[in-house]
Amino acid sequence: MPELAVSSLAGVSIFLLGALSLPLPSGYSIGAVFLLITAGIGLFSLPRPATPVPLAVRLIVAAMVVYAGLWMVDAALRGEGLREFDRPSRFLFALICLLALARMRVSQAWLWSGLALGASATGGLAIWQKLVLSMDRATGTTQMVQFGNLSMLFGLLCAAGLFWARDRERFRAGWIALLALGSMLGVVASFLSGTRGAWIALAACIPVFWLAMRGVGIRKRTLAGLVAVFVTLTGAAYLLPQTGVSVRVGEALEDWQQYVDGDVVEGSVSKRFEMWRGAWHLFQEKSVIGWGETGYIQQLGALGEEGAVSRQAAGYTHAHNDLLNALAKKGLIGGLILYSLYILPLAWFASQFRHASPAQLGIAVAGLTLPVCYMAFGMSQVSFNHNSGVMVYALLLATLVGLSVGSSSNRAGERS
Repeated sequence: MPELAVSSLAGVSIFLLGALSLPLPSGYSIGAVFLLITAGIGLFSLPRPATPVPLAVRLIVAAMVVYAGLWMVDAALRGEGLREFDRPSRFLFALICLLALARMRVSQAWLWSGLALGASATGGLAIWQKLVLSMDRATGTTQMVQFGNLSMLFGLLCAAGLFWARDRERFRAGWIALLALGSMLGVVASFLSGTRGAWIALAACIPVFWLAMRGVGIRKRTLAGLVAVFVTLTGAAYLLPQTGVSVRVGEALEDWQQYVDGDVVEGSVSKRFEMWRGAWHLFQEKSVIGWGETGYIQQLGALGEEGAVSRQAAGYTHAHNDLLNALAKKGLIGGLILYSLYILPLAWFASQFRHASPAQLGIAVAGLTLPVCYMAFGMSQVSFNHNSGVMVYALLLATLVGLSVGSSSNRAGERS
């Protein structure tokens, strides 16, 4: 198949990944399947890149393979069944997409338009659920916390796309308006979901965007104005009762105070502290290889029966903390491998960030935003225990890395 046709199919697949992941139930699977099929065609029909894949990208590839391999082999050795093969296998499928995209010339317009439309549709859905259907919290089409986290991610990725849009020569104003709308509505959807972990991600990404804006020479006065707008919008989100943000903040503070006072653990915050305490206890007992998925559930339940942790917290299947969950289930080795999926992409995109052309700055900022958000989400959630979390991370990581190492001549000169 001609290179142009394969690249166009890949572009459509990337568009569908962004546009359908959140508005439709399991929408992330649609773009993923199309992208995987296209990647398979590309690997067989397109020549290898003229220049070797950079070492940093090869390390990311290795991390994806090792993570999937360890999780699946560990599940097999512990007799945990095929279910535990499912989620880690997504990284192997994503790896195929990454390697194929590195051989293609795919316009970034597919990525940014898909993300913008997907975030906008998600924001509209959240507003409908909250204000028209009078739901306590917007849930979108997936699990509530996942919806809030991923909505925030998509909103921030749209904001990263603005660095690409400002360099366009054609339709510049239209691209900026589309991505700005997607950014705003993605963040609005997250606030309406009441997902507090997403607020941490928003704060964690501020330095990334600040450095990017300084890097493109935005004047201090403009930066100050943007900060003022950001503070105003977040303040409005807190003060407006319809958003439910102030209620969620109050609940968290009250729950924390009850936990400190030693009262009955009932709220989500205090339950998380109990789950973290239990996971840390289990990690200390088996610090090298951990307990595995089934063993963790059984042992945490036993801790609940003994009164070592609250019974409510002992009923959950994961620790609601990315690192502690990996440490308890896979040991220190598993924790290091998990975090390599975050740290290695950060290192790669940080190097790209320093030397990015105006056309490539958006990809670099998005590539930093993705792992930063997931590490922030991981403070109170285990994203990879959910299909939506692992699919979105694996496929977006493959897409962003693949685009960053694809044909530089095409991307550097792209103006459409």
